[in-house]
Amino acid sequence: METRLAGTDQVALVTGGARGIGSALCERLAEEGAMVAVNYRSDAASAQALVDRLRASGARAVMVKADLCEPEQAERAVRQTAEAFGSEVSILVNNVGEFVLGAVAETSALRWKAIIDSNLNSAFYATKAALPGMRSRGFGRVITIGLAPALDVRGAPNLAAYTVAKTGIAVLTRSLATEEARHGITVNCVAPGLIDNGHLPPEQAGWMAKRVPAGRLGTSGDIADAVAFLVSDRAGYISGATLSVSGGWDWGDRPVDHDADVTELFAEAANV
Repeated sequence: METRLAGTDQVALVTGGARGIGSALCERLAEEGAMVAVNYRSDAASAQALVDRLRASGARAVMVKADLCEPEQAERAVRQTAEAFGSEVSILVNNVGEFVLGAVAETSALRWKAIIDSNLNSAFYATKAALPGMRSRGFGRVITIGLAPALDVRGAPNLAAYTVAKTGIAVLTRSLATEEARHGITVNCVAPGLIDNGHLPPEQAGWMAKRVPAGRLGTSGDIADAVAFLVSDRAGYISGATLSVSGGWDWGDRPVDHDADVTELFAEAANV
């Protein structure tokens, strides 16, 4: 998939970038020519290994430690990224998010808050911190990572907190798009469906793939392709959109039970 970044000095910050979908996003943005900051909270080893691979490929990359559930740390992550590359953040991918299953009656107030903080408030904090720099450049690309089933507001058992947060992400995306368009900033959401984490036994992956209209599970590369397009100059007039990358699964036969197979697939889609 050929895409093009606007300019040669694009600085990308990928939250939750050390593992899973996040690492694929960092690799793809580096391939597109962006300078990449890999945000992590605790897995320094994975972040360092990814940065080493990116540098070995000729990309400029740094690792940035921050818990984005804290607004001060989000501000620091954006500031450190800009200082490392000598230019303000122009591409922000809000990928971080904690996945937890649980019925409402069994979810404590603290657990509910933690899920909302991780999946929704972190995107607010990071985006708010990055907007001044993007405005000063007259250019910005903000990507949020949602979840395809959350586009359907019918809800699902044992997923209330998580889908509330991801539905909020879609609304935040549209609101930001209308507010920031006059500053040259686009804001879009990529909503994954079932993503194969590479660790499922073949029979389980096959069973889940049969429930996807496209006949296969998604990959991290599918998500990276969507993000690469939306941050490119070819998507300059697209803003406020939520792009479902699900093989049609969000319109098809969605499982609602919470057995181990479904939990693992949901968790990978959430990039835990």
